[in-house]
Amino acid sequence: MRIAPTPSSGRPTHPAPAAATSATARGGTLREGRWLGAVSVLAVLVGWGLLHSRRVVPDYLLPGPSDVFVTFVDILRNGYRETSLLQNAWSTVYRCVAGFLLACLTGVPLGLAMGYSARIGAAFDYLIQFMRPLPPLSYLILLILWLGTGNASKIALLYLTAFPIVVSSAMAGARSTKLQRIQAARSLGASETQVFRYVILPSALPMAFTGARIALAAAFSTVVAAELMAATDGLGWMVFSASRFLRNDVIILGIFLLGILGVLLNKLILAVDGAIIHWRGVE
Repeated sequence: MRIAPTPSSGRPTHPAPAAATSATARGGTLREGRWLGAVSVLAVLVGWGLLHSRRVVPDYLLPGPSDVFVTFVDILRNGYRETSLLQNAWSTVYRCVAGFLLACLTGVPLGLAMGYSARIGAAFDYLIQFMRPLPPLSYLILLILWLGTGNASKIALLYLTAFPIVVSSAMAGARSTKLQRIQAARSLGASETQVFRYVILPSALPMAFTGARIALAAAFSTVVAAELMAATDGLGWMVFSASRFLRNDVIILGIFLLGILGVLLNKLILAVDGAIIHWRGVE
């Protein structure tokens, strides 16, 4: 007697594609991460409010969240010492981005060339290694003497801050290219230009972008320090000016704004990374 197959045995089951399962897992992880991040920020704000409400720290040392918000609204409407909040934020971002982009435009090609050519690497390696550990602010006095107290000296300082980081990361990315890929391309008749364009450059870009993120963070922290010493606008100048008048509410507001701008700049470079380097992590 023949037994008729049941629906479960008669129809083959098809497991969910691995890519779909992975995408679903990533989506769940991202959502969970956002919730955890929001909860941590909320916990900090609640703890700050409790410290202020219970007078654990005097008001003149630690203003409450409501005080800082009132200060934000006031500066947004009336500005701070004849400078608007938008002007201060734009000045800081402009100096940082200008120095960073100049460093990328010159540092990435040099780093790739150093990683690709042993002679070019030997010619510039000692110079880059010398610049990397130097504190960026050690240049500032000379740059002010040479270029004045305007934006030129600050942009030059940020350029010198980001340049060795960008060069080193691009060079390391070019040198990390697998030799088998280069040999395979050459065996198929690729010229040296084609090997560089289609093999070395795609392999080096992920590490170059990672170095660029580090360089941008270093430049952003340096621009604030530069504005403390010689500036008439900028968020760093606003924080330093407020410290002279014991305006801790303005100081805390400036710190919050700097943190938010830093996060936004990092998100921007991550978006560019994701749009350009679509092959990241693919072997």
